[in-house]
Amino acid sequence: MKNLFNYVMIIGFILVGCNPNQDIYDEIALNAKPISGDVAYTLTEEDYTEELELRFPNFGSEDEAKELIPILLEDKYPALKDGSSAFITYALYSPKREERSLIRYTVSNEDYAALGHTFGNFDRESEIIEFLEYKYPNPEDRVLVSLTYDFYNGSTNTLNTGYLFINDTWEEMISFSDDEYTLMGERFPNFSNEDEATLKTAIILKDKLKFDGYEAGDIVGTMYKLYTTDVDDLDEDGRTDDSTTYSYVKYFIYDGENWSEYNDVINQVLQFGYDGEQDAWVPDNTIKYTLVDEDISFISSTFIDKYPGPADNVGFFGSFDRRSSSSNYWNDDMLLEAFSALLNKKQPEAEEGQKYVLTYVVYTGATGTESMSLIKAKNDSGELVWKVNK
Repeated sequence: MKNLFNYVMIIGFILVGCNPNQDIYDEIALNAKPISGDVAYTLTEEDYTEELELRFPNFGSEDEAKELIPILLEDKYPALKDGSSAFITYALYSPKREERSLIRYTVSNEDYAALGHTFGNFDRESEIIEFLEYKYPNPEDRVLVSLTYDFYNGSTNTLNTGYLFINDTWEEMISFSDDEYTLMGERFPNFSNEDEATLKTAIILKDKLKFDGYEAGDIVGTMYKLYTTDVDDLDEDGRTDDSTTYSYVKYFIYDGENWSEYNDVINQVLQFGYDGEQDAWVPDNTIKYTLVDEDISFISSTFIDKYPGPADNVGFFGSFDRRSSSSNYWNDDMLLEAFSALLNKKQPEAEEGQKYVLTYVVYTGATGTESMSLIKAKNDSGELVWKVNK
């Protein structure tokens, strides 16, 4: 029995004290030769809470993301060095504030008259904001006004719309008519509970906003109604144990096809590049682009008068002749001139500091590829131009 016990102890020591796989990983990391490459990666919950030791699986600001993501990149991709790039999708905490208080108000004939609306209605959206500023000159932050009013657009209709005062501005919330509540299966123009409101609002938004040009990542605010206990005595009957209709704000985010409740976290993408001089990953806006046939045709036609031989040759063969002895030779200055014209066409609004790495086909006696790095920067006259990024 004693020998068996010693045998078990020895095996246990080996299993605990030695991890052959970890030794292999360490060896690879130590001997990894620097390479250049491009990666795309989406941060996981473990990256935030375990690797970076954050309390929540998201960043509180873009600056925090720029500061901490390079730590992860260095750990995950130790062999990627100068010339490498990384497109990182991360979660950003970006809360949308809901209402703190509620006012229910119906515009009166006296209100219309006070603002010069002699027909007793509004007929422009700007007039509603004008009314709110008149009626509530010093509103509390995040007060929601559930406003009932008459609006003329070919005919006069009574509407109810939510307006949230936030960041010193009245923001219109997408609101629902009595008919839309009926369409959502409600007997009355309100929901029974918040879960029902969330589910049905996401569904109706898909149809209600389908022609409004929303794109993936867009966020909208909505006002929905619940029939619930009148704890604030909104109906001013002196009781707080009866029921009335409250209005609330809820935000929804679009994924390109469907709407869903916005949970105050949005996915963002940051690009990083490995800076050889700093020997570190840094935020980078470099766009890597390979010229296509359409680009070659543009360069050929644009420079056919200035550089007839080289322009005609590149248009015919699709490659830049890089032989200095050739009459069709494209030197570095000519390439910069051609690529500047191309980028001005493709991205005329590029800001100062924007970088490109262009890859193109060349002929040097054999067909191959070369790359040129460019940056938008000011010249001696203060004009923004494309320069070689050294």
